[in-house]
Amino acid sequence: MKCHFHFDKVVVGGNLSAFLYSYENNLPLIINKLYCPHLFEPKEKELWNKLYFLLSLSGLNILGDKTNNIRINDKELSITTNDSKVIKAKFNKLIIFNDDSTFGLPVPVKEKDKFIVLDWMVTKSCTKHKKDHIPTDDDFVKDIYFYPTKRLDGNHLDIKDLVAVSFLTKKQLQNFDYSDTYARFKTENILKGNGITGSKNGFQNGKQINYSLKLEVKKREIRKLEMNLYEDTKDIKFMYKNVLQYKNSNLKYINKLNKTFEAMW
Repeated sequence: MKCHFHFDKVVVGGNLSAFLYSYENNLPLIINKLYCPHLFEPKEKELWNKLYFLLSLSGLNILGDKTNNIRINDKELSITTNDSKVIKAKFNKLIIFNDDSTFGLPVPVKEKDKFIVLDWMVTKSCTKHKKDHIPTDDDFVKDIYFYPTKRLDGNHLDIKDLVAVSFLTKKQLQNFDYSDTYARFKTENILKGNGITGSKNGFQNGKQINYSLKLEVKKREIRKLEMNLYEDTKDIKFMYKNVLQYKNSNLKYINKLNKTFEAMW
């Protein structure tokens, strides 16, 4: 099979640090898994979206979001796309920011066993409130973020759904005590402890009464928090700096990208 690309250096990764590195160093990027920041990371999300667009526009985002998996073999990448095509790319230096769906890597020095888990829930019965964030001291449901519901047409800033964020190990993920069901139970208890009850249900003896608080889990999203720890080789460099370590300020780059967009339009 013929080789489609020849790169001196090529970046592999789908997180914000990979995008920044590719953009700043004018290097081609192959996204092995998309790691778009979440809605509770608005500055990072804005920066990620703009970088994705600019990298695509400049031709550095080689395959967009079409990669299914990558196999490394003797300074050559075999990239299988979502529609089962295989694309070959030779390289001199590979710079890896996350190891998802990437095979042929060296044996890791240490396997990372921490995952960020997001349980997205809708409020089936919940009183209106002004909270946007409830932090806790436990890794299981460590943070609860509220956002205006997307289940209804139009803007409904006072009707909120939520996401419960946990940090769990692989063993915990296999334990029902850390399932999305238990996450829902715990989230309901945390909300009640913060004065958030179910929807209003009229009055009784002149006193406001409410239905029971009721949440429903719509989706559980699991992401590996860090890639495994590897030693660099002659041909492969592993990058572990997150975006806050990589740059002192996101705002500087958001402003820079905004100026780029203004000049374009």
